[in-house]
Amino acid sequence: MSYHPIFDTIAVAFLAPIVIGFTSPSSPLRRISLFVLAYLTFHCLSSCPDYIKRSIWAAALGGYTLFSFLHYLDVAVLSGWSFDARGPTNGLINRNGRVSNSKKYPYSSGSHRLNITSRLKFGFSIFFSWRFVNTPYQVRAVPQLDKTLYSSTRFLFYTGWTILACYLVLDEMNSLRDKNITTKFWLLDKINPFSRAGEVSFRERYFATIGLGVSLISFQRGVYAVASFVCVAMGLSSPWDWPPFNGPILTSFSLRYTWSIFWPQTNSHWLHALANYVVYDIFRLRRSGRLVRYMRICLMFAISGAIHVAVDFSSGIPVLKSGALRFFLIQPLGIFIEDIISVAPGIDLLPHIVQRFLSFIWLSLWMTWTAPGYVYPIIYKSASGGGLVPFSIIGYLKQNY
Repeated sequence: MSYHPIFDTIAVAFLAPIVIGFTSPSSPLRRISLFVLAYLTFHCLSSCPDYIKRSIWAAALGGYTLFSFLHYLDVAVLSGWSFDARGPTNGLINRNGRVSNSKKYPYSSGSHRLNITSRLKFGFSIFFSWRFVNTPYQVRAVPQLDKTLYSSTRFLFYTGWTILACYLVLDEMNSLRDKNITTKFWLLDKINPFSRAGEVSFRERYFATIGLGVSLISFQRGVYAVASFVCVAMGLSSPWDWPPFNGPILTSFSLRYTWSIFWPQTNSHWLHALANYVVYDIFRLRRSGRLVRYMRICLMFAISGAIHVAVDFSSGIPVLKSGALRFFLIQPLGIFIEDIISVAPGIDLLPHIVQRFLSFIWLSLWMTWTAPGYVYPIIYKSASGGGLVPFSIIGYLKQNY
């Protein structure tokens, strides 16, 4: 059957919350629904390139559907979220702390109709709470919203400007991208990390990496800003339900902090749940020890790599030409190197600002070496995919003024 993949996304977004709200963790309907959602997700990923010509939008729709499926796998099957328990029934991820503005999930009522409403609210609240903001189960490293933005008016004003800024950044990045240069220099056979300097210059690697990084952050932040603007404007949520999408950029002075603090933690909960399930429930390893900790890190990056290969596939990049798996699999090596250097003799004697500067240089060199394998196929595909934005504001201004 052929139909637009957006219907798969809509079906997942309605079926999953209903199952979460109206079934118990032990219900066979949760496992049965898992197979239904898996089919919808696969159809979405495989049909996105046929229906959506802009590769970044195809990847966004396919990626969102895939991440929604994995979130359902986490909360409905692995962690066993329950309406009666008002939280998870499985201790895959321990969250003992409490956060400010902590909110409670809807309770049942004596009225059958209100009970149905409460279950629906619970299911949708859990399904769309990837970071579990302002709950006892909030993921780590979620940045706090500035108190000056607690006012809905100020929040909407700030978010509106954020949307415009992200759009203009994407517009400018698109205008700087020359299709002829892309197809000539950013070829798929140049993605090997060990390419000779004569084949791929350091400058080319560096700016390609920076360019895609800025584009990804602007796109993700812009979509998040649009969603938060609509929800707050319609009164569906409060400003403090929408903390900043990324952590402070000054935390990006090491691989560990870049991935665990600066980069959006929207996938953090289900990644930890999957890794914990494999390490602790399947292999029965103890929850301590340096070896187990590095095993979890390697496993989470391996899962991320496989998932991003599927996201690349939804944008039209063949599985064998995606560089996502190789890129993510090599990141634990960089973290391991950082940990060794951090305990080297004499490191603590250096001034703090010198340590930060050297860490930033290290991070830049590491990403310049490893990221092109992930970046080049995406840039190469997007060069023929219609660009990043549907309408160029900067192009219009240049033509008319």
